[in-house]
Amino acid sequence: HGNSISGTLPETDKWCPQLKEIYLYNNDISGTVPKQLTDLNLHYCKLGGTNHFACPLPVDLPDICILDSDYPTECNYPPPQPPPSPSP
Repeated sequence: HGNSISGTLPETDKWCPQLKEIYLYNNDISGTVPKQLTDLNLHYCKLGGTNHFACPLPVDLPDICILDSDYPTECNYPPPQPPPSPSP
């Protein structure tokens, strides 16, 4: 958090499958959010703040991956919610 990390996150299948938490909030990370994050069983994931991730975000980005509530809507975040079921 706030460590002045810059650059991009790698698109790789080498993400540690045991990884449970990612806290990269308030750095200077740019580029895309790797789709491989959607394959991890994360308990905590915070990516927003001063980072500059490119759109679109991965469609299957877990709800646990908190960016910011004011993230651009064209980034599809938060993920669209399904319409409510009609009442009988």
